[in-house]
Amino acid sequence: MAEPRLIEISPVTRVEGHGKVTIHLDAQNRVEEARLHIVEFRGFERFIRGRLLWEVPVIVQRLCGICPVSHHLAAAKAMDMICGVDVLPPTAEKMRRLMHYGQVMQSHGCTSSTSPRRTCCSASARRPSSATSSR
Repeated sequence: MAEPRLIEISPVTRVEGHGKVTIHLDAQNRVEEARLHIVEFRGFERFIRGRLLWEVPVIVQRLCGICPVSHHLAAAKAMDMICGVDVLPPTAEKMRRLMHYGQVMQSHGCTSSTSPRRTCCSASARRPSSATSSR
């Protein structure tokens, strides 16, 4: 029988500060516990104490300059849970998905497949004027 083991992924990148993941496996290689360790304290938990619910997503989106929408949506979801909202109206669900997809496009999807250094915005800006006037 195999021994229980620990898998550690360190460092975790694309997080603010230092982080790692630890995964504890049992003797049958099933996950017993998985943890994400982020040791930085930024204090936003204290900043939002006593604030109005609608202010929290606006405040916490300042956690990160790379993914403010993710923090905004996570805070909105937490506020939904506090208020006992289990199911969002379809329009709200679609708006949140559009916000998320917009961030993904801005952060990852705006690279031309032919030239990874050029963004789709800069590629269209360099298009010859004849290409745009023929439409």
